[in-house]
Amino acid sequence: MSGTLARRAERMKAQLKVSKLPKSILISLTILMAVSAGGLLSGCGTNQSRNRVELKVIIAGSLLAPFQSLEREFETLNPDIDVRLEGHGSVQVIRSVTELGNIADLAVVADAQLIPAMMYSAQIPEKNVPYADWLIEFSTNRLGLAYHDKSAYGSKISAENWHQIISRPDVTIGLADPRIDAMGYRTLMVLQMAQDFYRDDTIFEKTVGSAFNPPIAVAEKDGVHTITVPEVVRSTEPRVKLRGYSIQLMALLESGDLDYSFEYESVAKQRGLKFLALPSAIDLSSPDHEEAYRMVEVKLDFRRFASVFPDFRGTRIVYGLSIPGNAPHPEEAAKLVQFLLGPDGQRIFENSWQPLLSTPVCDSVKRLPETLRSLFP
Repeated sequence: MSGTLARRAERMKAQLKVSKLPKSILISLTILMAVSAGGLLSGCGTNQSRNRVELKVIIAGSLLAPFQSLEREFETLNPDIDVRLEGHGSVQVIRSVTELGNIADLAVVADAQLIPAMMYSAQIPEKNVPYADWLIEFSTNRLGLAYHDKSAYGSKISAENWHQIISRPDVTIGLADPRIDAMGYRTLMVLQMAQDFYRDDTIFEKTVGSAFNPPIAVAEKDGVHTITVPEVVRSTEPRVKLRGYSIQLMALLESGDLDYSFEYESVAKQRGLKFLALPSAIDLSSPDHEEAYRMVEVKLDFRRFASVFPDFRGTRIVYGLSIPGNAPHPEEAAKLVQFLLGPDGQRIFENSWQPLLSTPVCDSVKRLPETLRSLFP
């Protein structure tokens, strides 16, 4: 590292030491600093390193671990390419490309339906074409409860009583912001579906419904339950902690400031946390229950962002990716996608407890880059 960068890093660490921010936030900042430092280091050194193609990949935060491994192995095989990872909540991943002018070579989200909803209709100003016109679905997951050794009632919680335990006044639970993170609106869906599964119509209200002012309301019409998220989402109960992204909730769990948080199985296992699997009828993992999942939706009671479609329908958890129409390095991005979907990528994702679909799915093979079409005979 150059002397200038070294001094900058020391100043950043010093600022954190004197900061009065909560410990959990400092942990999150430390993680971000580590990722940033990796980016700085990869940009230093020889002329060869400076001549490498910088491939910017914006990903859902839940994919950070497998993509870091993917990055290392891909760069070893392709020394002329420098992969730069940037993580956000899934809604924010796409919004950063379509609204905030963040030029990316590859966008990867935890909810595949967001790509057609937010990118197909949004136009690239200088090209007058959509930000994307194809989607590859490639991975899945399951949603459950992450917790730790000291979580309240951790020795007693089960797939039968979890909703009773997390609604207790002495138990703290975490919720990702449903306006910007797929984990946030999927959590609301799971809680609503749990009411039918356990035949208890008080679950949603007892766990999170009563904790917000204005409230998060639920209405039923023609068998579909619509959960309406108000413009302002503010927790009024200390036991329910709201954060922008689910990855921030993991920091609270690891520091002991939180008892439970809804999370993907892969993330909980990657971070060494305990994971309570929920019944497949409500965990958004099973194609056999897809019809039941679609009987719940989350609706934003406003249009906060220009490109964000305000309704999210319940579906099986499927991750999706696309190369934006204004990507500066589409050929290199396609090469990374090939690696991801190939045997090495499958091994990396399996080792990260992140299951790939048995067969990836593309909604428009003819619009794919030519090098990717052979993956979809």
